[in-house]
Amino acid sequence: MIPTNNPTQRFVSLYGFFSINHPQHWKQETDASGHYIFSNDTGGSGVVRIIVLDNEYEGEDAAKKLLEEVYNQNKDFDPELLAAGNNRFVQFTKEHDVAGNTFTVYYWITAHADKAILITYTVQTSLKDLPAAITEREEMDTLVASLEFMHGTAKHG
Repeated sequence: MIPTNNPTQRFVSLYGFFSINHPQHWKQETDASGHYIFSNDTGGSGVVRIIVLDNEYEGEDAAKKLLEEVYNQNKDFDPELLAAGNNRFVQFTKEHDVAGNTFTVYYWITAHADKAILITYTVQTSLKDLPAAITEREEMDTLVASLEFMHGTAKHG
């Protein structure tokens, strides 16, 4: 849970497709690919990225099909099904080596209509057990649970 001394603020995506609540001390930017990036403005350890993806499945069970596919593709990483807020997520963790450094990436993915939302929290593996990274990881649980789709059909980009 986010400590009471760290108030949250609401972020609404482009076109009002979804909203989240993030710690007020996190700054937000959008990169050239249209990904939403959040980082701790007070010297935190990790970076949050939110990416809106197309869901190639169709029909009323499109979201369920996508989540089943993500779950099955990531079985080697012990995926979990997570109910958070009004959404269902597949959650898993991977380690990645990048230019001689190891990073731990926490993944959450959910789907709605013809879009999916991928949320990642990336931290250098050597820092993941430090107090700042542990606090940020706890803040991620609250952020993920706050995700709200704002209308019935996808209208993002």
